[in-house]
Parts: sequence; structure tokens; C-alpha cells
Amino acid sequence: MNAPTPAPQPFPFLFRPMREEDIAEVMEIERYSFPHPWPESAYRNEVRYGINSLFYILQPYSEPSPANWWDRLWKRRRGERCPVIGYVGMRLLPAEAHITTIAVHPEWRGRGLGKYILLMAIRQAMQHRVRFVTLEVRASNRVAQRLYTDLGFRVTGIQRGYYRDGEDAWTMRLGPLDGAEIERLEEIRRATEERIVKRET
Repeated sequence: MNAPTPAPQPFPFLFRPMREEDIAEVMEIERYSFPHPWPESAYRNEVRYGINSLFYILQPYSEPSPANWWDRLWKRRRGERCPVIGYVGMRLLPAEAHITTIAVHPEWRGRGLGKYILLMAIRQAMQHRVRFVTLEVRASNRVAQRLYTDLGFRVTGIQRGYYRDGEDAWTMRLGPLDGAEIERLEEIRRATEERIVKRET
């Protein structure tokens, strides 16, 4: 008799729309990640009034179990919540989604979570029938450039002195997002999720 196939492990992180109560934690990551962080008011405006903006956060998540059900209930009653460990923002333009910001808390880097956040943002953008996803990246940021290139982004130009400290930005574009490209990105997302689950469980 064959042994039963083990049940797949639940994904240990939750990707959801950003809310105003997340912004304080988002700002903490923002200050760790960028030499010239966005002001808190910018995030509040995007979350409150950004009709063409999509902002999301990532936080640890696990299914309730009998062993820790009371502990979870007690934490909820005290107002405790899982921390925000990453976020992404994008603006919807005609036929295009432009990534405006993306970051992961330093303590959670190196686990594939930035890649997962970006893939999930692209997935959300595709629901709005965009054909391209665009972004800017610092000319010196080789880690981010490798990530974007691995996902299929291509350099389309250089904006001289784009950042406040005078550094150049590479402009990059992914697409067109047709059927084959969408399936390729979905395969990468599924493989990324599997690696994250194996690492975290």
C-alpha cells in the first residue's frame, strides 16, 4: 500500500493591499532602504486618494492551529499584529503599470521575498490588462538590476541625474505581456513560492 502524499505546506506570507495602519511600519522599511525616503504623507495620499495607484504589503502569515489558537486569540485582543516586512507600489498608466517603489526589511532580505513581491505586483497589474511593466533603478544597484533582468525586464534608457543625489537611473521594461509571457511569469512565481516555503518550514 502506497504511503499517502504529504499535504502541501501553506504559504507562510500574506500579500495584501496596503492600509493606512500599515504606513508607520512601511516608513521604517523606507528609511532603512533609501537615502531619500518618501514622506509619510505621500503614502497616505496614495492609499487614500490614489485612484490609479496600487500599493501592497507583505507580512508573515500562518494558519491557526489548536496548539496556538489561544495565543493567537490573546494577541488579537491586545491589538498585536504580524509585522510588515515588505511592500510595493505602482501606478497604472495607459497600457502600462509603473513600479514606483519596492523594498524588503533588511532582516528579511536574501529569502526571495523581494522577487515574490514583484511577481505578485506584476500579477495584480495584469488584472488591469496592462501590456508593459516599467520601473527605474539606480545605476549602481546591481542586486536589483539582476533581479529585474532575471524576470525579463530590459533596459530601455538612462535618465541622467534622476535621483536627488545626482545618480543616474536605468529605465527598464517588461513585456509585452501576452499569453506565453504571462505563463512564463506564473511558472517563475510558483517556483519562487516553493523555494520560500521550503526555506521557511
